[in-house]
Amino acid sequence: MTLGVVTFLVGVALLLLTFKLAYGLFSIPPSIVISSTKDQSVDLGKSAANLGSVGIRVVLLVVMGLMGSLIANRGISLFTGSRTKRHRE
Repeated sequence: MTLGVVTFLVGVALLLLTFKLAYGLFSIPPSIVISSTKDQSVDLGKSAANLGSVGIRVVLLVVMGLMGSLIANRGISLFTGSRTKRHRE
């Protein structure tokens, strides 16, 4: 029972960390991401590299969110499984 609750809380903590990282990633203004200023033209090579970096971060955030939800789900399964065994006995 305790293992299920701890596993669930770890999954929720991972989800909260994922949401915090996503908020930080998506709160960056686009002008900073593409490295442009008002006086300069856009450097396509640097912008493409930065866009690739942002794309990789988004994919990693999706993976982190999926893993956090799977861990939380496993914790719920462990918790309900332990309670079901107690009621059967």
